[in-house]
Amino acid sequence: MPEKDPQRKGHILLLKELLVVGVIIILILLALFVYSGLWPPVVVVESGSMQHSDTQSSIGTIDTGDIVIVQKVRGSQDVVTYLDGVSNGHKTYGEFGDVVIYNRYGLTERVPIIHRAMCKIIYNETGGGFDIPSLASLPDAQWEVQGISAKTCWNLNKVVEVHDIGYLHLTVRLDLSELLAYYSTRGLSPHGGLITMGDHNAQSDGTELLGHYDQLSICREPIRDAWLVGKARGELPWFGLVKLWATNTLPPNTPQNSVTNFFISIVVIIGLPIAVDISNVLLKRRGIEIFGWTEKLRVRLMRRKRGDEEAEVGGRGEAKENAGPSESTGSGQTKTGKKGKGKSE
Repeated sequence: MPEKDPQRKGHILLLKELLVVGVIIILILLALFVYSGLWPPVVVVESGSMQHSDTQSSIGTIDTGDIVIVQKVRGSQDVVTYLDGVSNGHKTYGEFGDVVIYNRYGLTERVPIIHRAMCKIIYNETGGGFDIPSLASLPDAQWEVQGISAKTCWNLNKVVEVHDIGYLHLTVRLDLSELLAYYSTRGLSPHGGLITMGDHNAQSDGTELLGHYDQLSICREPIRDAWLVGKARGELPWFGLVKLWATNTLPPNTPQNSVTNFFISIVVIIGLPIAVDISNVLLKRRGIEIFGWTEKLRVRLMRRKRGDEEAEVGGRGEAKENAGPSESTGSGQTKTGKKGKGKSE
């Protein structure tokens, strides 16, 4: 039978490899979907609001161009805020509390925001202010309510100051009076929710660094449960840069080492298998089989399998031989017995 054309054989081998790669990618995406409960199960970080440096990215923090896995949540009850994390020690991505992904005002056509949940405020319908229960777990020296000397977490309608927040040791001034005015001037019913902020979002008032939380600008209202997409769980650093380059949306403050690490990763992923194949060919010419142990293992397993099969077949044959004479002897005895009996009669 004529051998196949080598070129055709190479094309078939390439198609098989591409098929295997495609199946692996599909399986990975399915596994991510099962874990996250969302589709798509990942988001690309498009800004530097969560990174901890404009010059140096690091694994374990959320930097521009990272791909973040999103896990579905039922609501804010599944989210640990920064203030809660201070008391119970829960940390993600280098800081206390969970990082959440939400749609601004619940609008899905906008790009989702990925920021840290700082605290949860609850509208007090009786008193007309807001309750912040998580303040009670903080040291007294770390927070205060402007204009009130007593430490109270209930029915607040003034500015709440929380100090020493995040890696920048920010002061966050949560202006609840301004939030109530926002609702009033727009004829909206007040509601509570999550106060969110990017780790890197800070501005100076001339004397200290202040945290610029989302409800000052990008989403004026606290984040309702229905607006939550999920919370961040795991990351694939640098590879989201491909999307930012393709859409021409790469921010100028993207850490340079993220770009460098991305290209190094690509070179390793593509170059390593090629280097191994070339090394294998060169060593084969010198009579050295670097993967010879795999062939030996394959042959050994085949011999063992063959031996097991032969032993099984042999065992069946032996059992059959032993069974044959036994039946014959029994039959002969019976027949003899019958003959003997016949002669007596």
